[in-house]
Amino acid sequence: MKRRWLLMIPVIVFCIMSVAFVAILGKRLKAAEAQKTALESEIRDLQAELEKPSDVEQIMAQYEGKALDNGEVYYSRESLKEKARDAMSLTELMAMIYSDRAVYYDGKQYVYAPILDNVKKTDVDINRIITDEESGLKTYTDTSGHTALKGIDVSEWQGPIDWSRVKADGVQFAFIRAGLRGYESGTIYEDTRVRENLEGATSNGIPVGMYFYTQAATPKEAVEEAEMVLNIISGYDVTWPIVLDAELENSSTSRTKDLTARQRTENAIAFCERIRLAGYKTMIYGNLRMLCGEMEIEKLEEYDKWFAQYFYLPRYPYEFGIWQYSSTGRVSGISGDVDLNLAFRDYGAQEG
Repeated sequence: MKRRWLLMIPVIVFCIMSVAFVAILGKRLKAAEAQKTALESEIRDLQAELEKPSDVEQIMAQYEGKALDNGEVYYSRESLKEKARDAMSLTELMAMIYSDRAVYYDGKQYVYAPILDNVKKTDVDINRIITDEESGLKTYTDTSGHTALKGIDVSEWQGPIDWSRVKADGVQFAFIRAGLRGYESGTIYEDTRVRENLEGATSNGIPVGMYFYTQAATPKEAVEEAEMVLNIISGYDVTWPIVLDAELENSSTSRTKDLTARQRTENAIAFCERIRLAGYKTMIYGNLRMLCGEMEIEKLEEYDKWFAQYFYLPRYPYEFGIWQYSSTGRVSGISGDVDLNLAFRDYGAQEG
């Protein structure tokens, strides 16, 4: 009996030690849990502190979207991220960051052309441009209450147009292509629907202007293009400008691909001066690359500009009277896509 009792001693000792071990382990687990809770609390406090704007960020917040003393426009990182999330193109994003440059892509690289001090700047407040999210139509009203006009530009590519429906859809002006010059042959062609469109627009009371797609290699050819437009519009009431449509043809076979900025500028002047001589208003159409890189813009300041850029907002630093903001617009009376424009001036109401 005594021997059996002695055999129970190790079991009793093991049980006592197990209970003691569990008690000690429980205390340590509780201590570890408490440490974990305290650490998590410290981390949350630290994250909250880090998420607070720094003193510098709080100071800079008041400058959001405004020009600093060095001419740069300040945008916070969060603001730029938000704009990138809005599917803004890289070119537009870079144009916002480099606000003292005219930023465009030349087919190989991004160009950051300096904005010239001696060329008059635009007075269009792009922050007052409103976009209808459903239709994509844009409107603009300046501080004096003047509202920009809704317009289109058309060519034979639009096919037959029901101009009465175009008028009813609120179109207030239209530019009609007169013709074009072949970028390889150099031959001048009349737009196959130019007279049909002139008749349709003017008979429905829509003020019209004209444009010619130039591929002139010399001032003489530019004058020839102007003469063609003048012959076409004889007898029609054209009250809006006659425009030189200056676009690059990047084909290796283009007869104008190697023209210098000076040559393009001289051609533009020759066209516009011939139109002026005939008593019509004139204008130059182009995008940022053409106007700021492929022409000497400081020599063309006296001619109004029709600026083409399909950004959410126009990023052209100099004066411009019309903005072509879409090539995929929809207008009643026209099947398929059509270019949409905003005119910040009523050219039909202006003399000369």
